[in-house]
Amino acid sequence: MLTKDNIVVDFEALRAEHEAALASIERTAEAERKREEWFKSRLGKFTSSDLGRLMADTDYLNLTDSKVEEIRNKYKPRGNDKYSTSDLSKEYGFEESLIRKIIKPDFQFSEHLSTGALTYIEEKALEILTEGQSVKRFSNDSMDRGNEKELEAVLMFEQKYDVKCYATGENQEFVELCSYFGGTPDGLIDADDMIEVKCPDCKTHAFRVKKIKNQADFKEHEKDYYWQIQGNFLATGRKKCYFIDYDDRFTKKELQLHVVEIHRNEEDIQKIKTRLKMAENQKQIFLNNW
Repeated sequence: MLTKDNIVVDFEALRAEHEAALASIERTAEAERKREEWFKSRLGKFTSSDLGRLMADTDYLNLTDSKVEEIRNKYKPRGNDKYSTSDLSKEYGFEESLIRKIIKPDFQFSEHLSTGALTYIEEKALEILTEGQSVKRFSNDSMDRGNEKELEAVLMFEQKYDVKCYATGENQEFVELCSYFGGTPDGLIDADDMIEVKCPDCKTHAFRVKKIKNQADFKEHEKDYYWQIQGNFLATGRKKCYFIDYDDRFTKKELQLHVVEIHRNEEDIQKIKTRLKMAENQKQIFLNNW
């Protein structure tokens, strides 16, 4: 039987538990506030993470008026001196689908944006028109796991490379280059370096460990992430990025962390600038029609 004499209340323990609960609530609220600020800062702007949607068909950016005319003059669909779209593709190194477009009289290479790029531009315009209510937010198990493991991946990287990263996790910031573009690196190192972190499924991690050894491999196999990193170089002015791929489910510890160094490519950054200007012009046309 309980009486006032045999009930012992540890008020200090209760107070500590209560304070810990309050602190946890405050941290959660602060994290949510930062996420909302980050979300609002990106509304209507093109971002590094989606640059792959703008940079499709980058062969167009290597064209000039004189080269278009040259290709058209060489094209002969029939006869003894036939020179097909396939022949032109091999000679100039462009996709045959692009050659087929070039030979059409109404082709204007400087005005071209892919269907995917136009869709992305429309989405950005709608963000402005709806104050962000048009944005679809979603997650899945892979994304949730990636977010949970990101800081662990950063810690493993810091230990292996003897560096210290900052502006990571909830402290990441959207770096706004101009009124219509910016990027969010996963972390920064000193004054010139940054990181991009992925914690993918096992199959994707295994592929990267086996196939991606350098920047050329990365550009070939990970085009979207390549453009994301080059976009972050443009936004931040930094020069080198460590692409960190992490999966602690591999039992061999040496297979868990895979790092590839990616360097700033001024030629590709110029292509990004060109495509961003085209995209912003198209976005304004869309907005002006409302």
